[in-house]
Amino acid sequence: MKVAKVCFKVIAAGLVSIVIICGLLFFYNILPVHEENTKGNTDYVWPPNSIWVKATEGISFGKNDANGFNNISVVENPDIIILGSSHMEATNVMQDENAAYLLSKRLTEKYSVYNMGISGHNFFKVCQYIPANLKLYDKTPKMVIIETSTVDISQNSVDEVISSSVEHTPSHNTGIIGKLQKVPFLRALYHQMEGGLLDLFMPKPNEEKAVENNGQTASQEEDNLSSVIDHAAYTELFSYLRKMEEEYDTQILIFYHPTEKLMSDGTIYFDRSEYLKEFTEYANNYDITFIDMTDRFEKMYYEENHVAHGFCTGQLATGHLNKYGHAAVADELYKAINKLEEDGELCQ
Repeated sequence: MKVAKVCFKVIAAGLVSIVIICGLLFFYNILPVHEENTKGNTDYVWPPNSIWVKATEGISFGKNDANGFNNISVVENPDIIILGSSHMEATNVMQDENAAYLLSKRLTEKYSVYNMGISGHNFFKVCQYIPANLKLYDKTPKMVIIETSTVDISQNSVDEVISSSVEHTPSHNTGIIGKLQKVPFLRALYHQMEGGLLDLFMPKPNEEKAVENNGQTASQEEDNLSSVIDHAAYTELFSYLRKMEEEYDTQILIFYHPTEKLMSDGTIYFDRSEYLKEFTEYANNYDITFIDMTDRFEKMYYEENHVAHGFCTGQLATGHLNKYGHAAVADELYKAINKLEEDGELCQ
């Protein structure tokens, strides 16, 4: 009997603790459980009209639209659609601070904008879903804006795009797993463990670092990098993108946002790799509008003292785009759209 009472008290205390933590998490990190996208233009969507609260990276809250994307409201037949990863989903900033919203406000008199950015949908997954996104509408959008944080293209990634075999992210919103995910404490604990919490308690042994650069010079490193760039993969990917433009009579615009690195002397560093040069060259050759945000982010740092990534709740110059990064992206997109319009490549 005494053991039973002790067990009851322990269980009761545990349940009360979970309830209290769940209440606190409501102001810290609340995410709905995503579900399969029946329209087939992304792996999944968030439940219609569901709310989210985030203070883990940035401080923000909002409500998904009726389609399960991060917009204040659904745009039924948009002129411009924005596709991308969690950077474009933008739950790290307020809904009136993300690039899609800011661009939409500036284009109010010309074009409607709809954001379908969703977590886990990297550049290659987005490219795979371009046809499905364009087929959603009776009137094809005039422009598809694609966000990317990578310009390194491999043949394996391109093959997955062409064959529509990019790894699918399943939704576990039913059954016991679905119910457990709806408990904020359990979900937060799972994500903390995935993010490296276990490593704090069970650290891996330190591995010896390789000799830096293996004694190679900068020029030798560049030569080696150039030799491994897969030109055939770039050719096939940009041929695919160009085909999408022609088949659906739309314009594709890709913007690249590199993560900055703050140096000890107060300067800022961006990796202007051979991959970036290759990506830029192929975009130009295949008439795909490409925006490289590197120079704009660098200028923003030196003139406005802001970095494009990072938040007050964590580290600067790491993680997702912050409100300054989103504002800079929206500004450059606006300029590019106006230029395309002036050149007669984008009609109202």
